[in-house]
Amino acid sequence: MMMRFAWIAGVMLAATAVLPASADVIYPRGLVKAPETLDPQKAATFNETPILYDLFEGLVTLDGDGRTVPGAAESWSISPDGLVYTFQLRDGARWSNGAVVKSDDFVASFRRLFAPETGATETGPLLVIRNASAVQQGSAKADTLGVAAPDAKTLEITLDRPVPTFLGRLALPVALPVNVVSIKKLGADFGTTGNIVSNGAYRLAAIDKKDGYILVKNPRFRDAKTLPIDSVVYKPFEDVAGCVDAYRAKAVLSCPDVPAEILPALREEFGSALQLAPYPGTYYFAINTAKPPFDKVEVRRALSLAIDREALARTAWSGAMIPTETLVPPELSGIPAASVAPIETRRAEARTLLEKAGFQEAKLAAPTPEPIQATDDTKTAPAKATDSKPADGSAAASDAAKPDVSKDVTNSITAKSHVAQPGDAQPVAPTPNDAPGKSTPVEPTPADGANKAEGARAADAKAAADAKKPVETGPQPLRLTIRVGTGLGHEETARIIAEQWRTIGVEATIVTEANPAHFARLRDGGDFDIARTGWIADEADPIDLLTVLRSDNVRFNYPRYQNRDYDALLDKAAVDMDVERRKQELGAAAALLAADAPILPVLGYVSLSLVSPSLSGWNANPYNVHPTRFLAVN
Repeated sequence: MMMRFAWIAGVMLAATAVLPASADVIYPRGLVKAPETLDPQKAATFNETPILYDLFEGLVTLDGDGRTVPGAAESWSISPDGLVYTFQLRDGARWSNGAVVKSDDFVASFRRLFAPETGATETGPLLVIRNASAVQQGSAKADTLGVAAPDAKTLEITLDRPVPTFLGRLALPVALPVNVVSIKKLGADFGTTGNIVSNGAYRLAAIDKKDGYILVKNPRFRDAKTLPIDSVVYKPFEDVAGCVDAYRAKAVLSCPDVPAEILPALREEFGSALQLAPYPGTYYFAINTAKPPFDKVEVRRALSLAIDREALARTAWSGAMIPTETLVPPELSGIPAASVAPIETRRAEARTLLEKAGFQEAKLAAPTPEPIQATDDTKTAPAKATDSKPADGSAAASDAAKPDVSKDVTNSITAKSHVAQPGDAQPVAPTPNDAPGKSTPVEPTPADGANKAEGARAADAKAAADAKKPVETGPQPLRLTIRVGTGLGHEETARIIAEQWRTIGVEATIVTEANPAHFARLRDGGDFDIARTGWIADEADPIDLLTVLRSDNVRFNYPRYQNRDYDALLDKAAVDMDVERRKQELGAAAALLAADAPILPVLGYVSLSLVSPSLSGWNANPYNVHPTRFLAVN
């Protein structure tokens, strides 16, 4: 049955005279936080992403399953060396103001994107375009950018180096085209008012203080007549709870996130309307492979085997994370998750490995201690385990299911300064519900001198205490320290793992310290045994996660993992344009990583959504992107 919402009809009729004759299929869509801008080249949060995908269409786009498909370009070809992409634009494509979409529009858009005065912050994935970095830094003229228009229907993009995932990068919001002519007329008003010229399935009719962002069919879009939804109204809320309340009152048909602290209750209340989908990121523990006894693969494998990940996800996270044994989620690798042996079988193998490494199972393991602070001065009040927003409010989406996640993970796409490839960007880190390319800098800043001094005093105190302990002879149990930063969810995760390790005779102490100091320790080569961290990819490709552990990744290879064969496989995959061969190279690298076990992958991030049964086409996908044109209201 078609949905009719009288509460918004008056606003919409006043906003536009180009509504369909029977504008009765309306999709009220929840947002968490209002967008900061609708300029795709300046947008930097998840709040803008769904609206941008409705308003604009790039050369390629993402369909309802998150697959890269033709967009404004109907076809393309790639040169044998992988450096030149030639796109053929669709016939009859027009902007919402009636102007013809030409290849020159894309040239002007890319030049604006990299112009220093634009101030674009999300350009990293596209800095592989020839001369992009130099243009952005002001050391090269705009016309030297590797984007050209041989004719009105043809666009050529030339890269600095082969990038097998470049087509996917062109589907990111930052690659969406803008109508530069209209922008020059609007000036600062572009992206903040209803006066936006776009080329997507919908156009902006109005921005209303009460009802939000009102989009209607773009009658000039090629599929306008067959779009199931006539109008979409984006209703912003201050927090996820507000959106859930509106969903409960049937004022919106979907919410992009939910509060994880009440996930069991929401699951009971809403049933299948509460949707959990795997997200391309992994919560893991780094093992200091440069420090004995963790330089022994037997020790590392034993620690991994003893973890009951199913129980961990269920107990510590109420099902808001999913268990995983691999750094790369199966959804990205294409390799189905391997079956897992019964936990007691695994733990028996773990005990054998520890004995082989020279450790004796503790006869009477002491109870797992509560987490202790590194120093009195570094104590901070732990964030709630289900904090749904970073404190500064700058994150792209709520992190309800991933507490303190803005302090947990680092994003990578072209943030590979250790590889020193041309066009690589500095690292940024998104929240797990971020759509592709929408990330916010969250890597903690280096600890200041006071924190470093405090850490040194803590280390001295520990050394002094250890010196007073009686000398032990003969085989001893493995004793280690787990460092988790701060956050109740992280502390609970470490506590459960420590209890599970006791079953194989390992004695673990949990230490917390302020997150900036925690990550500074890992990044700057400080001492640790086991440490909590994680990585979320902003490009749905295995290499995005695997590159974190390259030998030359001095910034984020926290385990100090060194394997030349692993590096060589990634080097090949980074430029290999043969899809099947590249898949084999990445699979071989992942297998080496699993065998060496420098990290303990334990949990996979998920996206959480509330989706009405009356809304069809909302399909789980790694990007958590759901363009309105692929949805329908039943």
